[in-house]
Amino acid sequence: MYQRPSQITWRWFLSLFILIILLLATGMFIAGAEEPSQVQHKVSAFKTDIPIPLDSDLAKWRGAGVVRLAGKPLAGHPRDAAVYALWDKENLYLAFDVHSSKLQARVRERDGDKLWEDDGIEILIDALCDRSKEFRPDDFSYHINILNAVYDDRGTPSGKADPRWNGSARHEVRILDDYHYVVQVAIPWAEIGVPPVEQHTVLGIDFGVNGKDPQSGVYDYFDWCGLKVFHDPSGFGQLFLEGRPSQ
Repeated sequence: MYQRPSQITWRWFLSLFILIILLLATGMFIAGAEEPSQVQHKVSAFKTDIPIPLDSDLAKWRGAGVVRLAGKPLAGHPRDAAVYALWDKENLYLAFDVHSSKLQARVRERDGDKLWEDDGIEILIDALCDRSKEFRPDDFSYHINILNAVYDDRGTPSGKADPRWNGSARHEVRILDDYHYVVQVAIPWAEIGVPPVEQHTVLGIDFGVNGKDPQSGVYDYFDWCGLKVFHDPSGFGQLFLEGRPSQ
C-alpha cells in the first residue's frame, strides 16, 4: 500500500523519539545502579546503664554495636578486628579486639614519632558529621599503640591536623598473647563537643588497625572505611546513638 512521504517521516521521527527515550532511561538506570551510597558504613552504639570499666573484659560489652574489619595477612598471619560501641551520658565507649601478626612496638612517649607504625589502633571522629574533605576543628583522632602510648591530633580552621592537641580520653591496652590484644577507650562527650541524644546524635567515624612485621619490617594498615587519605572526614562511616538494646 502506498504511503505518502509525510506519513513515513512522522512515523520515522516517532520511532526515533521512542528509541532515544529508551536509551536515556537505560543509561540513567545503569548509572544509578553503579553509583555507590554516600555513606556505606554504619554502626549503632547502644546505651549502657552503667559506666564501662576499661578492664579488657569484653563480656561486659554485651549488647554493644559491633563492626568487623580485616586486612591482608602479614608474615603469613591473618589480621582482623572487631570494634564494639556503647555510650552513656558521660562517654562514648569503644573496644577493639585485634588479631594480628607478631606484635611489636617501640614508642612509649605521648605523640612519639611514627607511633602509627607500631601495632595499635586508630579512631577518627567527625563530631558534626559534616563530611568535609578537610580536617576541621570538630574532627580529631587517636592513635593508640600496644604499649598504651597515644598520638592524638585535632583539626584546625586551615583544615590541617594539629598534633599539639592533647585529648582527655581514657584508654587501656591488654596484650593477650603474641598475636592478640584488646584496646578499650572512653571518650568524654565534653571533648567530642556534641550532646549525646538517643536516636538523634550521629557522628562521622572510622576505625583503623596498624601493624608491622618485626622480622621483615613490612608495615600495613587497614581501616573500616577503606580510606586512601585517613584524615578525610568525607569518607568516614556513621555512628548512631541508640537506646538500650532489646533483650
